[in-house]
Order: sequence, then structure tokens, then C-alpha cells
Amino acid sequence: MVRETEADAKYCPPKALDNEDGCYYALRIATDGDIRWLSKECCTAVRTLPDGCYLLAFPGKAYPLDFFTTICDKKFPIEK
Repeated sequence: MVRETEADAKYCPPKALDNEDGCYYALRIATDGDIRWLSKECCTAVRTLPDGCYLLAFPGKAYPLDFFTTICDKKFPIEK
């Protein structure tokens, strides 16, 4: 699901992602279904972002954080 309008969009703060090399790029690629570049550390950073925010992957295309956490949960299940 892509947010069509940017009005009222609550964007995710990118600082946590900036601390992991290649994380933002890997998330952008993941929007097309290619998750091989996602690292466990990147997914850990994704899980620290606030619920309900949107990640601006491309100009005009923001994805809900849930989109990425679902991908990360499938690739790297949380150990209990």
C-alpha cells in the first residue's frame, strides 16, 4: 500500500536507518520484492521506528512502516 497524498503524512525519522550502512537502499529495493539486501541490523533499526509513520522510499511514494516490519518479520523472525 502506497500513500497517495503527502498531506498529513507522518514520516519516519531516518536517523536510525542512517546508522546502518545500505539500510535505506535495501528498503527501497524491498518495495519491489527484492529482500536479499536486507540485513538483520537493518530490520532491527526498522523495528525502532515509531508505529504509524511512513517511510519515504522514493519522491512521491511513502510506504507505511508496517509494510517494512512485515517483510523484516518474515525474513528475520523475532526470537522469543
